[in-house]
Amino acid sequence: APLKMRWTIAKYAPRFNGFQQHDSQELLAFLLDGLHEDLNRVHEKPYVELKDSDGRADEEVAKEAWDNHLMRNRSIVVDLFHGQLKSQVRCLHCTHVNVRFDPFNFMSLPLPMDNA
Repeated sequence: APLKMRWTIAKYAPRFNGFQQHDSQELLAFLLDGLHEDLNRVHEKPYVELKDSDGRADEEVAKEAWDNHLMRNRSIVVDLFHGQLKSQVRCLHCTHVNVRFDPFNFMSLPLPMDNA
């Protein structure tokens, strides 16, 4: 029953206790994170320092970033719900460009409003 599920979730995440309103994304994030942690096949998680892109091809930088992510995260949740977001920063003084690829599991997108 939904009430038993709510009690079980609130037992592990007190923020869902009571009658406050929470959005579905917050609940889904909690559930997927819990599933990922329980199903993660990586038990020894090494510290990995990210390197600068230094003008390397995006494919190379993206693969390196994804491989680093997989060194700490291996589960069906990662396979199905994680991705990479590319960001680029350009120095206004010397025009140096640094590119990063960061993992994500949720991406919030704006929805167009209907003006009718």
